[in-house]
Amino acid sequence: MKLYRDVLETELWREVVPFRLFLLLLMQASREDGRSVNGIQLKRGQYIRAYSKLAEDLGYREGRGEKQYSKSTIKRAADKLVKKGLIATEETSVGTLFTLTKYEEIQTGGFKDFFYPSVRGTVAERRENEGETNPVQNQEREKKAEKVKKDDSVQALQKGQKEDEEKDGRIFTLTQKFVDLRSRGPALSAKDQQTLERVAALEIPLDQLLAWMEETQNHYGVQPILSMKYYHAAILTRMKDACTDSGRKAESLKERMARLEKQGNLMQGGKV
Repeated sequence: MKLYRDVLETELWREVVPFRLFLLLLMQASREDGRSVNGIQLKRGQYIRAYSKLAEDLGYREGRGEKQYSKSTIKRAADKLVKKGLIATEETSVGTLFTLTKYEEIQTGGFKDFFYPSVRGTVAERRENEGETNPVQNQEREKKAEKVKKDDSVQALQKGQKEDEEKDGRIFTLTQKFVDLRSRGPALSAKDQQTLERVAALEIPLDQLLAWMEETQNHYGVQPILSMKYYHAAILTRMKDACTDSGRKAESLKERMARLEKQGNLMQGGKV
């Protein structure tokens, strides 16, 4: 699977659940025709999965707890992808068959051309959002919107959404790095996905995490590291070593200041 930087410029990048679902389907989709899953022959760009299982696959960490989206949330995200023409769905006896309609184009040409332009949407979407209203209703809606903008709770919500977007961006970048280093295809186990989220939640700059992963693989040798848990353990060790080094530097500086202060008192004829 190829990913291009223009995905950051798409409308879907700002929609957390639909984007994560689409990325999961893209990574898990069959890369060749003829793959059989529970007696169903898949074509290239297809994936079959129950919504309950997708809820587990897309589980996330909030604070110290593990959470999952509801099946209805996953279903709404899938419907949005269908509406945008990115996937097609078909119910089967063993789960929902997802077909990525733009699979081949994305593999060769990137993402940007396959999403609707941001903000504007299609004519149908604008009518759905705006509705057939009269001027009085429009004025009332504008007043309510202005009041909401001034509400502190809206600002708090926007801040939370921004944090979620940043978190998902870190997970996405770390996932791509792991897939590249592993060189075993894009499919990830649930444990690898959970570990990637734990690493993304660490209060370490993203560039530093990527550099540590690269160094860990180089130190490991020619064979690729197949489990994200190995990288997680190595990163925790690096963090511990960094804290130890920082503590030593702080102690040395303290001792130096005490020595300089003592020397200053002696020069002034003071008693120590």
